[in-house]
Amino acid sequence: MGNTTVIRPADLRAILEYVPLYRGQTFVVSFDGSIVDCENFQNLIVDIAVLCNLGIKIVIVHGIGKQLKARCAELGITPSDVYGTEPVDDETLKIACECSAEVSQTIKNALAIKDLKCASSNAVRPTQTGIISGVDFLNAGKIEKIDFQTLQNLISIGVIPILSPIAPDRNGKLLRINSDLLSAELAMGLRASKLIYLTETSGLAINNENAIAVALNDLQSMLEKNGIDPRALSKAKYAAKALASTFTQRAHILNGKEFACLLTEVFDTVGCGTMIYADEYQKIRPATKADLITIYNISKLSSQEQNLVDRTLDEIEKNISSYYVYEIDASIVAFVCLNKLDDESAELASLHVQQFYQGNNVGTTLVEFITKKAKELGYKKLFTLSTKSAPFFNLRNFEEVSPSSLPTERFKKYELSKRHSKVLCKILSI
Repeated sequence: MGNTTVIRPADLRAILEYVPLYRGQTFVVSFDGSIVDCENFQNLIVDIAVLCNLGIKIVIVHGIGKQLKARCAELGITPSDVYGTEPVDDETLKIACECSAEVSQTIKNALAIKDLKCASSNAVRPTQTGIISGVDFLNAGKIEKIDFQTLQNLISIGVIPILSPIAPDRNGKLLRINSDLLSAELAMGLRASKLIYLTETSGLAINNENAIAVALNDLQSMLEKNGIDPRALSKAKYAAKALASTFTQRAHILNGKEFACLLTEVFDTVGCGTMIYADEYQKIRPATKADLITIYNISKLSSQEQNLVDRTLDEIEKNISSYYVYEIDASIVAFVCLNKLDDESAELASLHVQQFYQGNNVGTTLVEFITKKAKELGYKKLFTLSTKSAPFFNLRNFEEVSPSSLPTERFKKYELSKRHSKVLCKILSI
């Protein structure tokens, strides 16, 4: 393309700040067919290579809309369906299969140039959409099953799975699937932290301006009111579905024709498209006396595992106003405390996530919430003490400090405890 860019030291520092948070996470990246066919495609593959080299796991899904329309125009045929959302007749399916094979090969070739290993997979099994409102959808398919273990096995050995919108059913019959839907299903099943759609629109528009960030609740309202640009409607719809699963917390809609759009969106504070986020804070609320027994029982179990200080029911009740709980389906799955130490310092304490929900960003969300709350209350420093979880807090910008850095009264309690916890501190920018 002839595009060039100069990387400044500040850019590298900004990227490196995110690397510990993203390393080991899975991103599902969905290419529209038009993006695979555009001049910027090779630059996007470079972006993919950078993400892989930073330890981020990538899964690629592609569409074929542009290729299918172009091939049908060459043949003088009107396709019965372009995007996998309408009835797919035999002639359209045949051409769609040819287009899919070509697009998949284009992606493989581009990845090979960057020495990235990849593999097409038949891990997706569709079933026929069937008859809807009296209309037979013929060769259109809906997802029946995805073999996530096979995909995880590929990812674990450094192979990028490539999934196409054509897949065989249990009898080997090929069916056409919508790639936006497939991407969302993969993100949910793989517990991907990000679902990224690369298309021809620069995200979502609100009041005729491109939105930088949209909360899931706001997006759902926009969908109900038909307030979405038709070109981005499918992606918005399935992004909302993925984020509602609680496993995927961020979805992005980007203009894939923009140079370095993928890296900019992932590593720049503002980004270049629209980020849709699940508003996890709405699942966090102040604890009440009705939560005492649940908090006590969770705390008791954790203290037995030597993760938390053993606290009595009376102690918890006395300090209940400092507790916040995280709920899923009206059940408490995690809690945390914010304790005042002095006028300038607070302590994040008693962070615990029940075992079944560990690894789903619940702990991270609670830390972010308490950090935000501490800033709102005007504190300049946020301390936390830990015997086992220092690496977790290090990744969230807490730095180990001397115990003597604690305010005087808290330092006295620290010495009396004899637990020899590590003391970590985060400086809060107000």
